[in-house]
Amino acid sequence: MLKKVTDSFEVEIKKIAKKNIISKLKEQGIDVEKLDDADFEELVADEIEILKSDTKKVGAGIGIGLLISLVTGI
Repeated sequence: MLKKVTDSFEVEIKKIAKKNIISKLKEQGIDVEKLDDADFEELVADEIEILKSDTKKVGAGIGIGLLISLVTGI
């Protein structure tokens, strides 16, 4: 079951990363269709790392907030 959740998470992250990259390229006036597949996949891989890093930061912030709530009793 954990494997399915992890796989699903990876698929969704990749979808979001592709959407973000396409949006960013359109904002810069770059036609996505003209990019090599390898270049596009490299951009997607970089965006995935950014998204994962952001997710970890948010998770850490939530964890710290919960810890403070538990300690202070609020």
